Amino acid sequence: MDPRNSSQPSDTHGVSDAVARVRAYHQRTKHMPGRYAPGPGYMDWANQPDPFRRFSGTRMFELPLVRDDGTPPYDALFHFRKTPPRPLTAESLGLFLELSLGIAAWKEFQGTRWSLRSNPSSGNLHPTEGYMVLPPLAI
Repeated sequence: MDPRNSSQPSDTHGVSDAVARVRAYHQRTKHMPGRYAPGPGYMDWANQPDPFRRFSGTRMFELPLVRDDGTPPYDALFHFRKTPPRPLTAESLGLFLELSLGIAAWKEFQGTRWSLRSNPSSGNLHPTEGYMVLPPLAI
């Protein structure tokens, strides 16, 4: 028997039932070429996850918002003029995270407020994560 073919029985008791349940769930909830995945038919605003992920026991600090950052315009990336590097500071780190992973805007309608991120997630309600490995930074 081919172990890659999950339609064949498993040697482990109960695994084939679990695989069948997972496959059935996937079939019921996936997007299809002719339709979106079925949903509840409404937005469950009361049960959204916290858009700001936090980890207990870690230190949290605010990075500054930089208003006039001197960032070169997009089209300057395609010219041969070199843009000089900048040092890694709390301001440059904050700007990098703001432009790449941050909240681009807030919307509000009938007393409900939600954030729009600079990297859209096609409507999924999950926090965006970014991990960096950095040298020591005085903050």
